[in-house]
Amino acid sequence: MRKAFKIILALFVAIIIVVGAFAAVIFLNLAAYTATGSQTLTPTGTSVGKAIVIYDPGLSGTAKGVADKVASDLQAQNYTVILAGVKSSAATNTTGYSVIVIGGPVYAGSLTSSIKDALQGLVLSHDQVSKIGVFGSGQGATTPDDIAQIKQSIPTSSDAALSKAVVVKIGSSENLTARAQDFVNEVLT
Repeated sequence: MRKAFKIILALFVAIIIVVGAFAAVIFLNLAAYTATGSQTLTPTGTSVGKAIVIYDPGLSGTAKGVADKVASDLQAQNYTVILAGVKSSAATNTTGYSVIVIGGPVYAGSLTSSIKDALQGLVLSHDQVSKIGVFGSGQGATTPDDIAQIKQSIPTSSDAALSKAVVVKIGSSENLTARAQDFVNEVLT
């Protein structure tokens, strides 16, 4: 009887440790700390401007996939694109870009803290003439509530460009290629 109790207690402790570790990864946004790199994508024709796509990869990497697709769509529109992880040095300076896109995963209806911080930094540092897009990625198809929750993550500002930011959520069950292309087209108009 005592041996069975010890086994059950050990299993219970192991479950608590696993749940605690998983919660720490999500709530402390540890995945963002892996996003330290950046790369430049040059257009095949003459560049019409500079764009930056800042992303938090999230746990599954879906947000990184969205960022990659958005960056390649901007490149196809003849922009010179910097694809930057949210913790990279390239992500800290958003001046001089005609297009700025920031996005990452949506957990419990909200963007990650690293993306919220990047949006707050955007309020302080971007050029007023920039076109801005914000994306979230997550489970299921997009609902109007998803967009409303993402918009709540954007700092309130008298900045006209930020208040007019194009906001989307791209669900994991949706067509990434089509949704990303629609998003880019909407940001550029």
